[in-house]
Amino acid sequence: MTPFIFIVESSLPLSARIVLAMTALSTSSISTALVGWSGASYVIDLQRLSPADNGGIEGIEMTTLTLTLNRLVTRVYDADFLVDTKRPFAKWALAQSVLLPPSREDALMAVKGGAPGEEETIAETFNAAGEIVGRWIVKWENDGAGTCRGIGKVVRYFNVHEELL
Repeated sequence: MTPFIFIVESSLPLSARIVLAMTALSTSSISTALVGWSGASYVIDLQRLSPADNGGIEGIEMTTLTLTLNRLVTRVYDADFLVDTKRPFAKWALAQSVLLPPSREDALMAVKGGAPGEEETIAETFNAAGEIVGRWIVKWENDGAGTCRGIGKVVRYFNVHEELL
């Protein structure tokens, strides 16, 4: 539409045409960005990682798409790090922090924690070529507490349709 504003003869001054062109371009850009933001977390494929293939812990592999429809596969090696989120257009998120119960209460959960200061990869995001583009890492503290952070472009939010569960 923008080129036609300048080509078609009109009684509008050049400054008004420029304002109309900028309005059209900004509206298009903003709507594309909103579609990309809301659709980026939509999971198109969900696979469970069996404990036998994943170090004894059940994990999940989720496939999402970018705005340009390139596949991104995120492997969450420990499904306990997926938490419910209040973010619009998302059902799950990778946890920002975690607190495991003491070993006397739940021995199975307690062994998941690392030594204080140790870092562990919780999730990895791969592009279509299979290259790692991002990681979600937990740094363990005392008493089973851990703080998570992202490195690179890790997919953190997931909108999982009930049919995939």
